[in-house]
Amino acid sequence: MADAGLLIDLLLILSVAFLLGAFMQRIGQPVILGYLIAGLVLGPGLPGPVVDPFGVDLFANLGVTLLMFSLGVQFSFRDLFNLRKVVSVGGGVQISLTLFIGLTASYLFGFSFGEAFLIGAVVSITSSTVALKLLQLRGELNQPHARATLGVSLAQDLAVVPLIALLPAMAGGSEEQAALSLVQSLGLAALVLLTLWLLGLRLVPWLLFQVARLGSRELFLVTIILIAFGVALFSEMAGLSLAFGAFLAGVVVSESEFSHQVLGEIIPLRDIFAIVFFASIGLLFDPVGLVEDWALISGLLILIIVAKALAAGVAIRFLGFPAVTAAAAAILLGQIGEFSFIIAGQGIELGIIDDRIYNAILAGAIGSLLINPMLIRFVDPFARVLQFVPAVTDRSEVIEPPDLQAGDSVELRNHTIIAGYGRAGRELARALQRRGLRFIVIDLDASVVRDLRARKIPAIYGDIANENVLQAAGIDEARVFAVTIQDLISAQLAIRLARNLNESIDIIARAQTYEQIRRLDEAGATEVVQPAFEVGLEFVRHTLHRSGVGMREIQAQVSSRRLDYYDTDRQDDELSNDD
Repeated sequence: MADAGLLIDLLLILSVAFLLGAFMQRIGQPVILGYLIAGLVLGPGLPGPVVDPFGVDLFANLGVTLLMFSLGVQFSFRDLFNLRKVVSVGGGVQISLTLFIGLTASYLFGFSFGEAFLIGAVVSITSSTVALKLLQLRGELNQPHARATLGVSLAQDLAVVPLIALLPAMAGGSEEQAALSLVQSLGLAALVLLTLWLLGLRLVPWLLFQVARLGSRELFLVTIILIAFGVALFSEMAGLSLAFGAFLAGVVVSESEFSHQVLGEIIPLRDIFAIVFFASIGLLFDPVGLVEDWALISGLLILIIVAKALAAGVAIRFLGFPAVTAAAAAILLGQIGEFSFIIAGQGIELGIIDDRIYNAILAGAIGSLLINPMLIRFVDPFARVLQFVPAVTDRSEVIEPPDLQAGDSVELRNHTIIAGYGRAGRELARALQRRGLRFIVIDLDASVVRDLRARKIPAIYGDIANENVLQAAGIDEARVFAVTIQDLISAQLAIRLARNLNESIDIIARAQTYEQIRRLDEAGATEVVQPAFEVGLEFVRHTLHRSGVGMREIQAQVSSRRLDYYDTDRQDDELSNDD
């Protein structure tokens, strides 16, 4: 088998990453540390099995793309517009300060101006993938410091374009050539952003709607992958980064009513390939270089962790964020990653730096990624330092965090979730609407969801057995979960998920047979309804009433029969499948 070596490498990475990730989880550390150490263990610098870093590079790029795409799906163009001050002012101040500190320090320690500029550029760029993964693992995506972290990291991603465009001038090119390259890069980036904005408003929602109407989850997933990687590749070809393009692709998808289902479909793929991405960083490390260039690497770590975090904290505090928020965001930004590798790689190609500096940058990146998760505990001391930084911007304009995980605009609290908008779902929705009670509908029929939204009825497109879809519907705050669909497998999975996410929720479901009643009851349903049996009871009520039997006696007989029938401890014949 020609590709057996690549498959073996992938299995080795996943196996070692699992063991070390589980260990980190057990001792209360982020699992990312386990993935990075897995790469170090399997790299060429240590004895034992060795994984080819170039062979797994494709899988690592898949991980970066899916991570950033999934983040973008949780945003919208409105959220990005609301972040404009954080991106432009906060990101601009942080990048300028860090670049100046890195350039000045490197130049004073004997590096040429070109080398010093590249080191400053490398240090000023954060791995937004790592920062946001840490936020996700800590369950803090909706916290104010997540807004600040995201805004500054987006500014850094955009800054990669002009920084790379300026490198030829540092290699001895003319200032005119550098200026022309910068203008071309910025113009192309603006064109890409405008094109993606138009796609987000028109083409992508239409395409997803047409595919969703086909009713095939496989085709829906294929469409998602095509959008994610197509836009990411287009972005890279235009001079932007692959990861930034993937994020924009996710933002494009977020403008449609299918965003929650898209996120649910992509998360399993994202998590698998993200492991390979983090391990691939560790694979690049050379322990010999650590010994030979310890002074250079130590200096880089100080610039990355201390100087950069301080610059980021000052920039974010300047915007009006509380000191604690600025400190938390600044610490998350105190590392470098994949985009810094891109700048360093360009520096090697142009002859600005040599292999020694490049290896030191790799070591500094890995060191900062290993140390960064441990620094969160120092937020409070750092915040006390940042309290002395004046807040110039009105904080009310910048500190409200975007809702990265919410569903529709309805207040999702003490509400009813209607899973399936068939006949039963419609009747329940009509009754709730008449009484002015809050509810939200989940359905896999794209036309139904679009029609409900047009009528201002909260609705989500998605599979009820998808955890992300249930969370978007506010399952943790819901009072009732009405599972009206007839698909037994999906109903069982959804009931178990709902019960795990909200132990106190009242769950009502439908069944066709006695065996189905038993299985839904075991899954965690509070009440199960069998339509054919309920029809039979209505026949009983009507006939007895017409025969002169009093309503009190009829009600007692019907109630007794219903309790007897739905007792799942009894053994009974299977019910009719007629509905």
